[in-house]
Amino acid sequence: MDIKFNDGFTAIYEYVKKQKPLIHHLTNYVTAGDCANIALCFGASPIMADAAEEISEITGSADALVLNLGTMNKVKFASMELAAVRARKKGIPIVIDPVGVMASDMRFEAAMEIIRGGASIVRGNYAECQTLLLETRRGKGVDSLVTCQSDIGHLAEQAAQKYGCIFAVTGKEDAISDGKRTIIGSNGVEMLTKVTGTGCMTTTLIGCAAASTKDYLLAALCGIQTMNVAAEIAFKALKDNEGPGTFKTRLLDSVYQLSSEELAKMSKLR
Repeated sequence: MDIKFNDGFTAIYEYVKKQKPLIHHLTNYVTAGDCANIALCFGASPIMADAAEEISEITGSADALVLNLGTMNKVKFASMELAAVRARKKGIPIVIDPVGVMASDMRFEAAMEIIRGGASIVRGNYAECQTLLLETRRGKGVDSLVTCQSDIGHLAEQAAQKYGCIFAVTGKEDAISDGKRTIIGSNGVEMLTKVTGTGCMTTTLIGCAAASTKDYLLAALCGIQTMNVAAEIAFKALKDNEGPGTFKTRLLDSVYQLSSEELAKMSKLR
């Protein structure tokens, strides 16, 4: 069954282009520049402050908070906690990317503490979300080692119910759930796996969308679909002698040029 989100996508796109919401990131140093650029291409305004001395002030003026555990340490986690407390008090959406949560006890415990404290949206790959659901570390590194993901919708639904927030599980197919409604998307291209940071950038796009609507299921769907549809357009534009480097440039261009009408038309959802 096809699902249409034309009006919702249009409202988000129009709001972001007009209001340029401020997206506060506490993200990892591998992809911070990429996340800033994708936010700008989408129409939002990124800020990457992580000093504890200014966290509360900057988070308080933001429209969404993105927390990425990619390069975690005690100092950064303390800043994340301060930012999350401020965001919760002001009703600012919190989007969490539990990068490599299965790789170490520190990452796992940090993710659990933030999510249990209250999050709006969690976006991770299958292994990361499975780890959070089962509260058992499986796998190593930051990438998913799970090959059988036929129950991705069930995983997203169960995790959303358990933690009381939106769970977005991304991979070959994507599942977004609020615990009651679950949407499966099948857009995207394999080339996304050849460029570091596309998952982090997807989380940023979700944060941009969450800044413009209280429907966080729609926001997560819009962010994921923007990345995947733009990737399809970028990949199609590649010439025979072009690879991941050119693809990344074209991906940014595609996000910048993508319209909500094109997004709705190209989205493959059920």
